[in-house]
Amino acid sequence: MQIQLTSLDDTDKFAKIAAKTLLEQKEKGAFLHTLYLLGEMGMGKTTFTRSFVGALPNAQEAEVASPSFTICHEYPTEPEVYHADLYRLPDNIDLPEELQNLGKNTLLIIEWAERLQNDAKAADRLEITFTKEKINPDKKNDLENIDNFVNLCELKRHVNLAAQGDTALVFLQLLTKNLQNCFYEK
Repeated sequence: MQIQLTSLDDTDKFAKIAAKTLLEQKEKGAFLHTLYLLGEMGMGKTTFTRSFVGALPNAQEAEVASPSFTICHEYPTEPEVYHADLYRLPDNIDLPEELQNLGKNTLLIIEWAERLQNDAKAADRLEITFTKEKINPDKKNDLENIDNFVNLCELKRHVNLAAQGDTALVFLQLLTKNLQNCFYEK
């Protein structure tokens, strides 16, 4: 499934709906334990995580920031969230030991999950890939002007959602239903 985000408000709304979906699925007795956030720097991975975590119970105790230098932050939400950022680690790595076997009521959100070696990836996961809208290179536009940097933050993002595993597939189906009135699907 693919959706388009046209602003930071859209990213916020998408993340909150995804968090609501996680809680809804958990109430039904299933629980998706792993979200992988993929995409270049500046695509909205940490912004998504901040809004997602902020929509969970007990979020007032969580200060969400990029864990690029600490590798992982833990948030006392319900469910508990571990937020990892693998940006500073080399490609083709194993999942850091402290992030393995976290527990049945814990959600692991990994930014830069593309750095994981294939056999280190969770069998049941939702992959959320953020890409920016391609700009026509033949067309001159204001984005070429460094003084107009603010517009870079407002570029449209394409978000591709892919489920791996049964729980992730059910989650994606429920998320698709919850998103249908908010974003155009392609």
